[in-house]
Amino acid sequence: MAGSKTMGTTLTITKTGDETEDLVIKSLTSIGELSGEREEIDVTTLDSPDGAKEYISGAVDWGSQDISGNVTDATQLAKLRAIFDSQTVRTWTIKTPAGNVARYKAFIGSFKYGEKTTDGLDTFGMTLRVTGSVEFNPEDEPEA
Repeated sequence: MAGSKTMGTTLTITKTGDETEDLVIKSLTSIGELSGEREEIDVTTLDSPDGAKEYISGAVDWGSQDISGNVTDATQLAKLRAIFDSQTVRTWTIKTPAGNVARYKAFIGSFKYGEKTTDGLDTFGMTLRVTGSVEFNPEDEPEA
């Protein structure tokens, strides 16, 4: 197979506390990329061979992820805003129709209620700040 389509991909926030169910975010138009970047630790010494800098691998930073969608449910918009206001780290799961899964912890670092224009759609956007590592195709269910 040359690839797989992403139409039908879901983004879900795992329930926590007194929440009764996970929140599958509806009407998304884009789930941005997850991109890990590893720090470089300079271990150059005065006697490094050939006067060349030397490095070892450091910690990974999974950065931020942009999410955008259409507002079709005012209750969902209010829940996302409440999560933003709470400043809490939550568990997020991306699942593609082909069964690929990415699970990670993040907080909503920015929240946008889209511009309103004469021929525009009612939209929202947010940026998730990933904290910790990203699991790809985890076999177990997330902890509540």
